[in-house]
Amino acid sequence: MKKRSGYVWLLFALLALLVIDGYYQVEASAVPIWQTQWFLWRIIAVVVILTGVFVYYYFEASKKKKSELEKFKLKMIEEQESQWKVIAGELHDSIGQNLSAINIFLQQEIKSSETPPKRITEASSLVMETVDEVRRISQRLYPKQIERLGLTVSLEAMIERIASASGIKFINNIENIDGALSRENEVQYFRIIQEILNNTLKHSGAKTVTLTVKRSVMFIITELSDDGKGFEISDPARLGFGLINIEERLNVIKAVYEFSSEKGVGTRFKITVPIK
Repeated sequence: MKKRSGYVWLLFALLALLVIDGYYQVEASAVPIWQTQWFLWRIIAVVVILTGVFVYYYFEASKKKKSELEKFKLKMIEEQESQWKVIAGELHDSIGQNLSAINIFLQQEIKSSETPPKRITEASSLVMETVDEVRRISQRLYPKQIERLGLTVSLEAMIERIASASGIKFINNIENIDGALSRENEVQYFRIIQEILNNTLKHSGAKTVTLTVKRSVMFIITELSDDGKGFEISDPARLGFGLINIEERLNVIKAVYEFSSEKGVGTRFKITVPIK
């Protein structure tokens, strides 16, 4: 920042020298100063200097605005994660526990009766299904298993659940990436993969998904591709809100990505995340 400020002061110093020199040229000139070649060149120099100062401050203001926007997006994502964590905790610890207690009561009623009413056994089954669904929703809202099991196992468990529910074949090659990212960035990385897979399920019609996660000294390199129907990248309607969310989260963890899709071939993501 000090170096850039020095450039601005240098431009102002040059402008001042031009003005002082102009004063002495006016004093020594036998013809009106505006009729001399010197005057023309000095005007051009002044315009160039002032333009340089304007451009400098314009780009500085743009960079500052961009930086503030990135900070705002980061804050919004952090607040969103915080809210999801609270909601997930309430679902699991409050609603989930209450439903489990109800099911225990129903099970006691079933065991105490030789021929329990059908509606009680059906109610018990429904409550258990609801408990499982509450746990799944809680897990999607905030992946607590990252804290317990680590990022690598959490990714594998998520893929296993998606494969079981969707029937899609997954080909995985996931290296151990535990500890490569900060806890906050682990959650963001998990969300990115989760969002890409959700988009694949909703839109691709794929039968096979290939996921490769490799760890180098400085980066985690992730490649995810499917054999779905693909689409034209030039079609903005197909890029949609999901990709915007992915891009914002990629920015948070300072990652870069490559994205390609072709009709009848499928879609491919390559994500490079710097290790903390």
